[in-house]
Amino acid sequence: MVKFGEIISDMTTNRRDWLKTAFLGSAALTLSPLEFLAKNTPNFSELKNDEKTIRLCFNENPFGVSPKALEAMQKSMSFSSMYDFKFSDVLGEKLAEKNQLKKDNILVSAGSSFLLELITKYVSLDKGHLIIPNPSFTIFEPIAEFLGMSKSVIPLNDQKKIDLVKMKNSIRKDTKLIYICNPNNPTGDLLSRQEIETFIQSVPESITILVDEAYIEFTNQRSLGDWVNLHRNLIITRTFSKLYGFAGARLGYAMGHPKMIKNLKKLQSWNGAEISVVTMAGAIAAMDDQEFISKVLDNNQKVKNFTNAEFLKRGIKTIPSSANFVYFSLENYKGDYFKNLKDAKILGGKTYEEKGKWTRISLGTMEEMKRYFELIYKS
Repeated sequence: MVKFGEIISDMTTNRRDWLKTAFLGSAALTLSPLEFLAKNTPNFSELKNDEKTIRLCFNENPFGVSPKALEAMQKSMSFSSMYDFKFSDVLGEKLAEKNQLKKDNILVSAGSSFLLELITKYVSLDKGHLIIPNPSFTIFEPIAEFLGMSKSVIPLNDQKKIDLVKMKNSIRKDTKLIYICNPNNPTGDLLSRQEIETFIQSVPESITILVDEAYIEFTNQRSLGDWVNLHRNLIITRTFSKLYGFAGARLGYAMGHPKMIKNLKKLQSWNGAEISVVTMAGAIAAMDDQEFISKVLDNNQKVKNFTNAEFLKRGIKTIPSSANFVYFSLENYKGDYFKNLKDAKILGGKTYEEKGKWTRISLGTMEEMKRYFELIYKS
């Protein structure tokens, strides 16, 4: 059995080679190019194929995948000639049990991004209006516009928090969807459960409230999943891309009232059709590897503490983060930040807010973050 420490060491030495070895021969696990994110990432086209590039832009898990998950994935390859019915049933039941729900509360997909798109298509059937915060993870926005939806884009408040008051005040008669990413991407800010509960109770039941909890597992806050049976208009999305390191394997799921889930399934040929047996087998095993999960969370916090301390030392303003990335201002940065990133062969986030020059950096390994500060903050 591969030990967690060995994984970290191998990933630090050469993350790309490690991935090639771990996934050798598995076409089902080819990493997605994530074109919708990459096209807005500075220097991506120049650095994407460079073996020495450090990726601090997509909030990926730098510590890899659970050893138990990898073992299950490798064993499951022999089942690739068959449809995934058995794996699908076990995965659905396990996700329901994990969230103290029933199987008919769960909808699985190849990543939560697919679910955001699916929900957008569902609410767009009769067109209407949606409300989104800015900046946030609104990759579904172009789809909504293409389908004829109008929108209200609500800036963050002065504390860089999603402004629930302004979002509520933006509700119209034809509002169909309100999107909340919590913790928010790219800021890492966390709205309290009480804040969101109060907001949900104040919104008409005819409006779908989509809460994206991609990073909730990096916090001690309870998911809103236990509210989906109380509020038929509430749907929660989760992902395996972050904590579990399945960004390339692709797996996500939604939690909702059985009626909501049933309606969403009507827009699919069959639920989970796009997920491989290899990914499903890995996910089932990953949920049981508590040792790996605990060590990822511990390492993420240590690296985050180091990163925040280094920013503070240099007079760089940051936002407290409840995720695996840090949002910071380039106002006090001397030099051309993005050129320096390119010269150092480091991929970082774009500028999300021109006022204050706010950007984001994903948390890599401790070695990667030390290299980031050594090369980008020389003066």
